[in-house]
Amino acid sequence: MPLLNLALFQARPAFRSANEALSDLDLAMARAAAAGANLLVTPELYYSGYGRADTVRAAAQVQGSPSLRAVAGLAARHGVGLVLGYPEISGGLLYNSAAVFDSDGRLICNYRKVALPNDFERDCFNPGTEPEVFEFEGIRCSVLICYDIEFPELARRSAQLGTELLLVPTALRAKWRFVSDAIVPSRAYENAMFIGYCDFATDETNSQFSGTSSVCAPDGQHLCRAAGPEDLIFATIDTAAVQSRKSDFDFLQDLKRFDIKAKPIARIA
Repeated sequence: MPLLNLALFQARPAFRSANEALSDLDLAMARAAAAGANLLVTPELYYSGYGRADTVRAAAQVQGSPSLRAVAGLAARHGVGLVLGYPEISGGLLYNSAAVFDSDGRLICNYRKVALPNDFERDCFNPGTEPEVFEFEGIRCSVLICYDIEFPELARRSAQLGTELLLVPTALRAKWRFVSDAIVPSRAYENAMFIGYCDFATDETNSQFSGTSSVCAPDGQHLCRAAGPEDLIFATIDTAAVQSRKSDFDFLQDLKRFDIKAKPIARIA
C-alpha cells in the first residue's frame, strides 16, 4: 500500500505581501523537505490572510499568474507537493480556492470552496462546486475548505469518489474549536479516510484562531496535533489503514442496503 509523508504548515495569521507569503512558504517547504515530507498543506487563504476583504481582493490570482508560477517553482525546487489556500479570480468572479501542485510543480487540482459561512466570505466570494478526486503519489485525494467539512454530505461525496486522504485548509476561529476536536475525527471515522486539517496559529497576541491543526486517521484518532503557535507537524499516511477500517465497518457499502426517504415533519399544535 502507498505511504505518504504529510506536513501541515500551521502558519501565523498575517496579511502578507506576495513576497512575504512566498518567503515564508519557501522556508516551510525547505523544512518539510528536510523532514522527508511529500506534501505540505497551508491554511485557508494563506496567500492573502483571512478576514479582510480589500486585502483579499487585491491579492486575488488568476491561473498561471507570475505568483502562482513562483509557487509551482517552490514545489519543484523542494520536491514537495503543495496545497495552497489563496483567493482566485476567474471570469471576473472571486473564489476562496486551494491549488494543489505535485512535486514537479504541476497543477493537478484547483478546488473552490462551496460553503461560505459569514458576511466576509459571502460578500467576497462565489461558491464553488462539489469536490473532485485526484491522485498524489498513488493515493486518492480530494480537497474541502474549512466550513465545507462541517457538512457531512460534502465529506461523504469525497468518500464516494474513493478518497483516501481529504486535505482541508481552514481558518477555524477559537470559539469553534469543537470542529477540530470532534467533527473532523468523526468525518474521518464515518468515511474511513485520513483527514489533514490545517489552521492558522494562535498565540498571546492573536488568539482568534484555534491553532489546532491535526491529522486524523480512518479510526477517528488524531495522529498528530499542533498546540497553538506557528508550527509544522507531520504524519505518515498509510492507506492500509483505510482498508483495515473498512474491514470492520464499511458505511459506504452498508448505506446501499437502506432506502431512506425524507418524510414530512409532523406538525405540533
